[in-house]
Amino acid sequence: MNYPALFISAFIVALSGALMPGPLLAVTLGHSPRQGWTFGPLAVVGHGILELGLVSMVFLGAGPLLQATGVQAVVGLAGGIILVWMGKGMYVTARSPAPPEAAENVNGQGRRAVLLGALTSISNPYWTLWWATVGLAYLTLAAEKGPWGIVVFFLGHISGDLAWYTVVSATASRGVSLADMKLYRVIMVVCSGALVLLGLWFVLYGAKLVLS
Repeated sequence: MNYPALFISAFIVALSGALMPGPLLAVTLGHSPRQGWTFGPLAVVGHGILELGLVSMVFLGAGPLLQATGVQAVVGLAGGIILVWMGKGMYVTARSPAPPEAAENVNGQGRRAVLLGALTSISNPYWTLWWATVGLAYLTLAAEKGPWGIVVFFLGHISGDLAWYTVVSATASRGVSLADMKLYRVIMVVCSGALVLLGLWFVLYGAKLVLS
């Protein structure tokens, strides 16, 4: 996978994960009407700082391990299966009668956006599951390109989060609910298909390493 493909795929996977309702989305919807469109991007900064620390620790402490064929095969298979599962769940959500509305009643109303972005991320079990499987699979793949591969992966990943939460925050600050965003279903369906395809690619990648 070359650099452009790594960036684009990381962007799509991050965007797909950001589209699913969760703590960070709830916080953004709850605070943006009062604090304006900048709340979303600032919350992603906190989210990104946390993820940058995690990526750095994983890469610096497990570089040789990530290069091992056995590890690449396992995380490729596990990450691929999780991606397919996420894509299926997202498609079901997109086809439901109404897109799920994230709760606007959130705790910590007085906290800063950056701190909220970090706290809501680390408290989300889905975030931990993602980095233990899909995220690790991507880090393994990116590590084959060396340090620049990790940089490109992270930039693509954080750009997906930033793009979506900027849109959500700007929309919520104008008093428009998530369900009123006409493109929401379309984006979710497209991203669900992309997740399934990327997941199958990871499964084939892992299976090829096992067979070799």
